[in-house]
Amino acid sequence: MKPLNVRTARLEMIPLQASAIEALLQGNTAQLRVLTGADFPNPAAPPPYMAEALPVVRDRLRSYPGEAVWWTWLVVRQGSREALGAVAFAGRPDNAGAVLVGYAMYREHEGQGYATEAVGALVDWVFGQPGVRVVRALAPVWNTPAVHVAEKIGMRPVASDEDDEIGEVLVYETVEPRPVPSSSESA
Repeated sequence: MKPLNVRTARLEMIPLQASAIEALLQGNTAQLRVLTGADFPNPAAPPPYMAEALPVVRDRLRSYPGEAVWWTWLVVRQGSREALGAVAFAGRPDNAGAVLVGYAMYREHEGQGYATEAVGALVDWVFGQPGVRVVRALAPVWNTPAVHVAEKIGMRPVASDEDDEIGEVLVYETVEPRPVPSSSESA
């Protein structure tokens, strides 16, 4: 079975299997290249803020390998095949059809629009999956780049919460786009 990838004009997003996450956690750039087709700095390391969650995701995917599309996607620049960061969902949609998305670019690739492009493409992709009606993102109020990405892809703040470690966190949300019938469609 050919792995599912999502592409934009500049980027390719690749869902990571348990073996690729293990190689990333071990810093094994050669194995990552074989498994993902992407080039990582040597030694490879998880994108910011993702190192803590990746062992849990890896273990989940060892039991349920078919769920890779619901977890961590590597963001790769087309052409150079350079790993830029990752976009991650927090699993399948809940009973209300909501999916949580998070994102992080490697520091040297921040501020170039890659996160906005990658998150936007994967939000479009996830809305095409059965049962998904809402996508949410959490952004600490002090993390201006994360807030800007959420807003640029059409998310709006719907709530806030207080986290003991990071302070106030805004909850951003976008709902499934409703199709607008064209004049050629019948009622």
